[in-house]
Amino acid sequence: MKPILASFAALALFACAPTQPSVTRAPATDEIPAVDDVAFAAASLPRGVTRSNTLLAEDFLDLTFALESGQQLPGLLRYEGPVRVSMPSPRLAAYRPDLENLLARLRSEAGIDIRSTTNPLAAQLHIEGVPAAEIQRAFPGAACFIIPGVTSWNQFRGSRGRVRWSDQTTLGQTGIFVPTDSTPQDIRDCLHEEIGQALGPANDIYRLPDSVFNDDNFHAILTSFDMLMLRTLYDPALRSGMPRSAAARVVPQVLDRINPAGRGVGNQPRSPESLEWKQQIEAAMTRRNSRKARVAAADRAVWLAGQMKPVDHRLGTALVTRGRLTFRSRPEQAAVDFANAYQLLSSRLGAGDIRTAQAALHLAILGLKRGDFPQALSLARNAKPAARRGQNAVLLSGLLAVEAQAQFGMGDKSKARATRIDSLKWARYAFGDINGTIQREQAELELIGEIAPPTPVDLPR
Repeated sequence: MKPILASFAALALFACAPTQPSVTRAPATDEIPAVDDVAFAAASLPRGVTRSNTLLAEDFLDLTFALESGQQLPGLLRYEGPVRVSMPSPRLAAYRPDLENLLARLRSEAGIDIRSTTNPLAAQLHIEGVPAAEIQRAFPGAACFIIPGVTSWNQFRGSRGRVRWSDQTTLGQTGIFVPTDSTPQDIRDCLHEEIGQALGPANDIYRLPDSVFNDDNFHAILTSFDMLMLRTLYDPALRSGMPRSAAARVVPQVLDRINPAGRGVGNQPRSPESLEWKQQIEAAMTRRNSRKARVAAADRAVWLAGQMKPVDHRLGTALVTRGRLTFRSRPEQAAVDFANAYQLLSSRLGAGDIRTAQAALHLAILGLKRGDFPQALSLARNAKPAARRGQNAVLLSGLLAVEAQAQFGMGDKSKARATRIDSLKWARYAFGDINGTIQREQAELELIGEIAPPTPVDLPR
């Protein structure tokens, strides 16, 4: 289940839009190109993960034998045989290329026999588009979700409370419900996470730094780690119903065979999952909570993450969250939080990691506020490749907005104009365009020779 949480890269430039953006398309004209004519290229990530196969085996067991609720599953769940995917909803037709790209990756990177079908009777995975309000009524706080044992929304509504993951002995039919009235970014992200989890790994784990099976929503597409977990799950050495004790004996052997990068790698110490940290960070990131409650939860999350031995990316997540919430009430502390998060994440995960790029965005915004345009430009440009690789349009549009404002501040109006148009196009993909605000701004930029100062980039209120 993909939760609705405050986006780490949302900027006040777009914060005036309602929280349920539309993706209604405005027609293009000869003078004004369509603002949603951007798309990420089909992803193809490197195979394998350079971490100890012993630790990866623990991750696999935690992903496949537990649920987000903490309930333990009695046996391994996967599909035995080819997997076919049906997505008949007309309002999801525009996302068929995204679906086909994902299925191609699952065949290539995870070794799963999975393809789309136009025959619902031949499908195991049934993707149905549902209004976001209906999804919220079913599971408040969820952007999209999966239910085993059902094939349609009507069947799900008639079976509420009677279908559970823990009742399954193998996977047969699964309903995947995604919103029809959200943004392209949200819908594409839902396809990745929900199809990935519908194939078997039903848990979400915050300690995982490089996975969509992590409710902090940093990663937008299935990662190399996720594909390795799925390749392991569908290895012939495993089978549906296998108990955890039996899988624990087999999985390390499977990983040593399929993940050469993890052979002989020493087991680095790491902190276990923390239920209290999970509760506090989710409270801090949930917009429906009061600002006071969110700040208190963020303070607690920072403290808890600081006590972990060793400290990991969860401290960076907590610092950025607290910095965004206190940027106006405690600006000096927020600046320190952003700087510490960037230093921590870059040292632990590298400058090219998506989490480091998120922290870089916040530092770049501070640079703009100080008038340090070269620093802001450098941070934004260095972070853009990670945003593109991770196919995160929210982050990418924010970095481009920073870059445009920095270019303007340095006197390069021509480059600033082009960068700003690029930012607005990705913003449309990420946020939608309520009331045509983004389209109008792009039209003005395209029809005048010089641009006024770009809308100041800021953190959301």
